This record gives sequence, C-alpha cells and structure tokens, in this order.
Amino acid sequence: MPIAVCNRPELLVSAGDKEYDIVVVGGGITGTGIARDAAMRGLRTLLLERGDIGCGTSSRSSCLVHGGLRYLEHYRFGLVHESVAERWRLMKLAPHLVRPLPFLFPVYDGDKPGLFLISLGTFIYSMLSAFRTPGPRSRLAPPQLAEVEPLLGSNGLKGAAAYYDCSTRDARLTLETALAAGEAGAVVLPRSRFVAAQDKRNGMDVSFVDTITGQSYSVRARTLALAAGPWTDSVLPAAVPGAGRWLRTTKGVHLVFKAQRFPVQHAVVMPSIRNDGRSSFAVPWGSCTYVGTTDTDFPDPQAETAVNADDAAYLLDHCNHYFPSLSLSTDDVVSVWSGIRPLIAPEDEVTIDEEIDPSDISREERVSRINKRVIVVAGGKLTTYRNMARRVVNQLARTLAAEHDLSIPRSTTHKVPLPGAQDWLNPQQVLAGLQNQFDSLPSEWLADLANRYGTRAAEIAQLALDQSDLGDPLPGAERWRMAEVAWCIDREYACTVEDFLLRRTHIHHKTPDQGAQAASSVAQLISARAGLTQDAASRSVHAYLRSLGSWKAALQGTDPTAGPG
Repeated sequence: MPIAVCNRPELLVSAGDKEYDIVVVGGGITGTGIARDAAMRGLRTLLLERGDIGCGTSSRSSCLVHGGLRYLEHYRFGLVHESVAERWRLMKLAPHLVRPLPFLFPVYDGDKPGLFLISLGTFIYSMLSAFRTPGPRSRLAPPQLAEVEPLLGSNGLKGAAAYYDCSTRDARLTLETALAAGEAGAVVLPRSRFVAAQDKRNGMDVSFVDTITGQSYSVRARTLALAAGPWTDSVLPAAVPGAGRWLRTTKGVHLVFKAQRFPVQHAVVMPSIRNDGRSSFAVPWGSCTYVGTTDTDFPDPQAETAVNADDAAYLLDHCNHYFPSLSLSTDDVVSVWSGIRPLIAPEDEVTIDEEIDPSDISREERVSRINKRVIVVAGGKLTTYRNMARRVVNQLARTLAAEHDLSIPRSTTHKVPLPGAQDWLNPQQVLAGLQNQFDSLPSEWLADLANRYGTRAAEIAQLALDQSDLGDPLPGAERWRMAEVAWCIDREYACTVEDFLLRRTHIHHKTPDQGAQAASSVAQLISARAGLTQDAASRSVHAYLRSLGSWKAALQGTDPTAGPG
C-alpha cells in the first residue's frame, strides 16, 4: 500500500538507501505502467514524477479507450489491431474505469467516404478485434437517428454507422496504475523532479529534487526508463548529453457543456468541416457533454497550454454544423481542458514543417535503447499504454538478466486487475453489496463511489461511518463527500486542492463554480491529515482560485495569456 503524504519524508530517506533495478522518470500513464510491470516482475523500481501523478497529458486526454476507427483510412491496421486488443484487456483489468460507450458516425450527402464504406469500416474494426467488441454495430437510417439523436442535423443526412468503443477516467486510470505499482513493491514519488543521471561503473547515479522541500537526493540505478511525455526533449539531455529532438508536440482542447444544453446519447463523430482530415467528438459525460479535440502545433511544452478563441471557434463551428438547432456559443461553455500530445516527429523533420499537418503525424509510439542502460519511450496512445510498458520492461529485463544474472519472469500485467477491480463481479452486485453493508448512507453516493473507486468504495464508505464529519457533503459539490478527500490524501498521494478537485474527481469541470466553494474544506482536511501548515494549505486554496475563470476571457479573445480552466 502506498504511504500517506504525511510519511513522505521517511519514504524519501529510505528511498536513498537502495539500489534500484529500474528508475522510471515520468508519472503519466506510460511511466506508471512501466513501474507497475517492472515491480510485478520482482524488479526493484523507483518512479519519479515532478508533479502530481498524471498531471500532464494523462489527465487531459479525450477520455476514450478506442482502436481509432479513422486510422483504417490510412491503412494502419497494426495500430488498430493492437488498440482494440488492449481495449478488451482494459475492460477486464479495470471494468469500473473502462466502460462501453456507443458511438454514431453520421454521413451526409457528398461525404467521402460514404455510408457504405463507413459501415464496412466498422465491420473491419470489429473483425480486427476478433469481434470482441464492447457492443454491437449497426447501420441506422435517418428516421431511426431522429429517435436516438433528435438534435442531429437532418438536412442531407443519409444515415449513420453505430458501433462501440469505451470511455474512461484518464487521471484515475493513471492513478490506479501507480497505486498498483506501489502495491507490487515500487517506490512511487510524485513531486520529485529528475535532475540528471550520470553513468558509472555497473550503474548510474540518478539525482532528483523534492519539489516540496527543495532537498536534493541521489540513488543508484542499474537502468533508467524515460517516459516524460511532452517533456522528453527537455529531460533526455540530462541522461544522455547531446541527445537529438524526438517530438513534435501539439495541443488538444476540449469544451464542456451542461447536458441539458447539449444532450447526446452517443459519442457523435463529427468529421471536420475544414478539410483538415480531423474528426471531433461530442461525448456524453454524466451531467455534462464534452467536445474535442483540436490538433494544433504547440512547440513549447514547458509553457502552460491555454485555450483561446480560435480553439473555441473551431469546436463550436463543428457543433453547430452537426447540431444546428443548438446555436452554441462561448457563453454555453462551463469549463475547458487542454493538453499536449507527445507526437513523434518525422525522422527527416529537423524543425516543424507546417506543410505536414499535425493530424497526419503517426500516433504510434517510439521505444529506443539510447545505450545499454537508458531506454526512452514517447508517443503512443492511452489505450495501448500497458503494451508499451511491457515492451520497455522486456528490453531492460534482457540487460538486467545478462549483466546481473537475474531470472526475470514474463509480464503478468495483462491478467492482474487494477486495485479498484479486485474481486469485481459486475456493477449491480458491487452496488448491492455496498447498499446492504451501508444502508444508513445515501444510495446515490454509494453508486457514485462504486463508479469512481470500484471495489475500494467500501473502505471510503466505512470512513464516513467511523468519522461522522467525513460523511458531510462538500460545499457546492454535494455529490462528493469529505470521506473521499480523506481517502485521496491518505491513500492516493493528493496533497493540494487541485490534486483532489481536478484529477482525483471531476468537481473542477462539473460543478457550477468549478469547486470554488469546496476548496477551503479540502485544504483544511489536507492540513489536518497530511501535516501541511495552515499557511501552505491557504496558499493551495489561493493558487487554485487564481486558476479559475481566466479561460472565459480567453474564449472571447480578450486575454491571450489566460491559463486553462
């Protein structure tokens, strides 16, 4: 079990007393996947993440686990096959987080490809998964579409292909992968910034800084795995001086609407109306609907991504084209998020070539041995993270086995469920068990707990019974309760207001005030349980509140320096 934040100093001291088989740099979905795979094979593993777990790209995705239907158009059958195979595995490994989601691909007069080819594509899509799909595929005529998606534009509508992929909670999938790594024996250190790795005889000296205290540490490592996502190009020279450029980073933006204002029952594919080869999605998200994503060059990943008026106009134009009766505007947007994609730059591209559209750049990953001790992984998709991690550990395991006479077993990450899926039967049985055990607690909250935490929900409900004040709802976010805050502090590395409101939950995106009312209550509990001073807790609140609202001006084009919502 991962230690609580309040025990962090003890963990930092003990971490320095060990030699590690693998040190992983990067606490996104790929890095946590590598740490989990390595630790489950018995390798001594340390994970370093400069911020919160999953605070970068891995909490700012389109929240989809999918094969990529549009990749078939570019004949990337291998990528699609791998993705749909991993989709099926993730449905088994994390059924509480990876859930079937129905999709609609509408086709209008003059669209290329037409309805026949799109329907054929969904058949090939199913075939590549050996027909292990999350749900059935079908072809809908306009009258049927008028029943299931009545707001979809009907002028020139030929029909639609219906198929299934999956939705996920990207930040929580990343977090549970980190928790699983910790349970398998890895030392997981968020807020630990990698500084350098110096090659020594029989290993490396890896130095890092605790970003909370500023104190420096050094550990010995036999191998190093860099999984720094968009920051690969800035991190790599600290391990391999003179390393060249790897990435062409792009920005992806999402807009969130209230479901009452933009109601959809399916994730609706919206092929681009600007002839840029992209597709956007309108995705149902509980009480909200989100739309995304854009794909524009963002060459400085050190800068915070900002949503601007052009981003909003691009997505709103598509929404209003496919759902003309809505007449959506920036006034209807309730929150936004944006992230950076670490796309692999074409090998012959020294500088960004604007003639190569970002959407034409491959989404496949690159795994490279820089030398016998250092391996780098970048690119790829959220869906295929487990397989990427397995490939990285396989390569490092061969080095470790040869140089240190180790017998290292094969990966078992494909069959061991993540923490919230342990002893999982099905959603109905999990909820029934919670309601029987905690009949004094609101059934709606218990259902929410099961959806968010899986089989660990019972432990959170027990917290609410054991300490009555933890059963109180959060101000302005009544569907969440203080017991969840306590759990995330004690068991999930949360130590700032943003950690809880933005990544452990979706309070930031789904409540009318983006969690402003809840911020003080969250900070007070962090202070009480994590050993932070009142002053530090207060700074956490102020930092969070300062981040709110600036995106609204940015969408209007009046504040080009505004940060994300």
